[in-house]
Amino acid sequence: MPNYRKELLDAKKAYKAKDYEVAYEIYSNLYGEAPFDNSTRYSYAWTIYQLKIRDYQSRDELMESAELVTELTRQNNLNFTKMCVYTMSVFKVLKLLYYEREYDELPHWLDKINPDLLDQVRYNRNGEMYPSNMESYYVWASVTYLKLEDYEKCIEVSRRALSKLNKFTHNNAEFFQWRLAKSLRQIGEYEQSLKFLKIIQLDEWYVDKEIAENYYALNDKNQALEHAVKAALKGGPMDMKYNLYRLIAEILYETDPEMALKHDELCDLILNEESEGKIELESELVDFWNVLVRDFN
Repeated sequence: MPNYRKELLDAKKAYKAKDYEVAYEIYSNLYGEAPFDNSTRYSYAWTIYQLKIRDYQSRDELMESAELVTELTRQNNLNFTKMCVYTMSVFKVLKLLYYEREYDELPHWLDKINPDLLDQVRYNRNGEMYPSNMESYYVWASVTYLKLEDYEKCIEVSRRALSKLNKFTHNNAEFFQWRLAKSLRQIGEYEQSLKFLKIIQLDEWYVDKEIAENYYALNDKNQALEHAVKAALKGGPMDMKYNLYRLIAEILYETDPEMALKHDELCDLILNEESEGKIELESELVDFWNVLVRDFN
């Protein structure tokens, strides 16, 4: 028996005994030097996961280890098997990068997953419902491509999520529609964007703001102003509404240049992070917005 075969048997025994450090040392020394069959590659991948990925010590260690797992194994269909070391490893990286908002690095790892092989099993923990693997993947993908301004890709994955997923957790269906609509506006599909925005069951200022942006692009300034003002009156951090106030100013310059300038003034205060006068000016504008809303009604 060649010496490497005996070493591989020792590694397999260590792996089965959950002595992952011994198994890892043998496997890592032999990998690339000795032939690894599918069973050996699988055992090595699980050894890496248990020792280097599950409770990873550093980001670099996680990324390097997950890359090796994807080299050793392939993605299994979670509709037919409960666990897949390939998927578990890639998802560890996806979760880390997503919550650290490292959007530039996410596409490389998103491309390693075939979403059709993910399950749609949601789970309940302490009374709270959590999304399935497929739903999580599509959330990460649609947010990532929107942030990266890859609007065509965001449209593609958002449409696929809405057609593939049987159930949605929390308001994910609405957020897929919102990201789809926002991306459609960015590529000039204003009517299509409005179609999705009008069916979204989200009573949030940024939905009305998107509607206003579409109407403004279509040169329907009355509808644009109506929805922009509705957005301004809804709750939300003032600093987040900078672009909204700029839009209102643009619309008003033709009909009410004095109030348009006040909106620009508020934007300047936000941009310069000045608090003095900001609250007072917004209060003045709220009165103005309320008058406009009454006129619209």
